[in-house]
Amino acid sequence: MNLELRALSAAAPAVGNQSMRPGPVPILLAGGDTLFREGLKRLFEATALSIIGEVDTLTAIVGLDGLQQPAVIIAADPDLTTHTPVAAWPAACRRTWPAVRIVVVLSRGGDREVIAALRSGADGCLFTAMSPRALVHAVSLVALGENVFPTRISSAFANLPPQPGQARLTPRERDILRGLLAGHSNKMIANGLGTTDMTVKAQLRHLLRKLGVSNRTQAALWAHENGFD
Repeated sequence: MNLELRALSAAAPAVGNQSMRPGPVPILLAGGDTLFREGLKRLFEATALSIIGEVDTLTAIVGLDGLQQPAVIIAADPDLTTHTPVAAWPAACRRTWPAVRIVVVLSRGGDREVIAALRSGADGCLFTAMSPRALVHAVSLVALGENVFPTRISSAFANLPPQPGQARLTPRERDILRGLLAGHSNKMIANGLGTTDMTVKAQLRHLLRKLGVSNRTQAALWAHENGFD
């Protein structure tokens, strides 16, 4: 299957740019079956993507102890279309690892499933039918801060209004909104939060999508209209 993907960013950095993320990229595998996870381990052996752990179910991610902080969580076939605890797992993961990037890999589904994955907080949505090389490339882009999903749904997703209850924000997201209202740059916000501007940039990108807005000005307006002054 030749799956055309789109990466959202002002300018997509090269996957091999080690100045962006030096050394191995720690990956946590979740869900799917044993064969799928073993296949990914073999596929990533000759790449900068390094598997640091795996869990059978998505809900098992929450409460993991003693694990190195992953840069990316790859989740296979999560049920993102029903109102179950699994549908909230991206937010739960980010409470443990605020800067973690999340890739959902589906074995079936169409635009509805892709949009559900992105709405849930995933940073990328891929399909098992894509080529191994394309999957490695897409996961590497997500690790660098991109949002990757099939091109065919990009315009549909961009025009979707925020869903009811979607604007429930984490404390970190609220702090970022207050920084936007104050006119602060990403670096200034990062200094105030004790993190890096690259982390704030990634979190801001996720926040914009969560609010259903396209830029930081619209996010600041949303914050003003919702009493963040």
